[in-house]
Amino acid sequence: MQITFSHNYPKLHGQKRAMLLMLEKTILSKLTDEFIEYDTKYDGGGHYHLAPGVYIMLVFLGEKYIPFTTMRPFTEEKYQYYKTGIGKTFTINYTE
Repeated sequence: MQITFSHNYPKLHGQKRAMLLMLEKTILSKLTDEFIEYDTKYDGGGHYHLAPGVYIMLVFLGEKYIPFTTMRPFTEEKYQYYKTGIGKTFTINYTE
């Protein structure tokens, strides 16, 4: 399985593979400012914009045993895809 990131995020610590531990459906307004800062900050000082709405929060354990999260816009298809990936290892790709 694969997951793609549009930027290099400090939270990833250069990890190239990670196991999906869990997922949770949530809405952006429930997340704290601290979490959004952590999750969206990428190298170069920018932040990925999360539009208001429903998301899937994915929690991974990377190959260096450093955990990280990522938010993906919710669709039922995406939710089912990631649900089948719990316990599986994902290759981390970058589109940058």
